[in-house]
Amino acid sequence: MTLSTPMDDVLTACDVSPMPGVAGSTLRDWAARREPSAHSPGRDHRKLSSRHRRWMRADVVDWLAASRF
Repeated sequence: MTLSTPMDDVLTACDVSPMPGVAGSTLRDWAARREPSAHSPGRDHRKLSSRHRRWMRADVVDWLAASRF
């Protein structure tokens, strides 16, 4: 099996945290709330297990660009 996404582009909450300046715990909370409802803030994530979530760098960059006012 080959990965089509470079591992540098798969981020943990701690990796994403400095980009928007939001605590990793807040990102994880937002991700947990996004699962049942799309009405919470933050970026889409991939749920690997009940305890492991990952964010794609391109999604985070797009989210930050769209959040500028």
